[in-house]
Amino acid sequence: KEVVITGINVGDFDGGVKRGEKKVRLSELISEVDKVEGLKRLRVSSIDPDEVDEELQEVLLNGKCTCKSIHLVLQSGSNQVLKRMNRKYTRQIFLETVRRIRAACPDFTFTTDVIVGFPGETDHDFEETLDVLKIVQFAKVHMFPFSERKGTKAVFFDNKVVQEVMRQRRARILQVDENEAYALREKFVGRTMSILTESLDDDDPKYISGHTDNFLRVLIPKDSYEPNELLDVVLLQNTPKGLIGEVVK
Repeated sequence: KEVVITGINVGDFDGGVKRGEKKVRLSELISEVDKVEGLKRLRVSSIDPDEVDEELQEVLLNGKCTCKSIHLVLQSGSNQVLKRMNRKYTRQIFLETVRRIRAACPDFTFTTDVIVGFPGETDHDFEETLDVLKIVQFAKVHMFPFSERKGTKAVFFDNKVVQEVMRQRRARILQVDENEAYALREKFVGRTMSILTESLDDDDPKYISGHTDNFLRVLIPKDSYEPNELLDVVLLQNTPKGLIGEVVK
């Protein structure tokens, strides 16, 4: 029922295939997949903010099956750190991309990646990252402490962040992520939305969990439901683990 377009540098997709003399762009690929018979949901994962142009935004927002959520890569909220990471975008470009999409679709949500402790990351740099997390209110933040990778320039950078500082920053990212994701979900309590069921809850097998179109985690009583079912659910309550819902009979 759900297809995810994923890969390394998805936003750089130019098809590798030519239709006549014209290369196929990512927006065209999404449009074609969106037409597949029987498809219910289409997600796009891991794209840089500078790669979401108006054409791609139009396809994401107005496709028949396209989900109203994407994984938009942040890594850091500091322009100085992004520059050292050799990223092509800035903090301003990231926030403008979010603003533009949400202006057209207020329910649209984002997930992201954040690296803490990149060489040279100051307290101010880190606070700028936290600031972006609070502005955007991500549905989910995937957080990674910096680790050296052989063959990369970062191995030779000075001003390495010590492990204890990295640990503290990691804990703060996780706490802010939890708080902001909770605040995001709170806005949807009382709504009726469609979820795609996925798996039994690890802590309480009486519940089965799934996600809404815009990637909000929802738990419903297991009853006779199985994974990979699309169900209309009333969102009754928000919890740290996700929204609690009841299937509309």
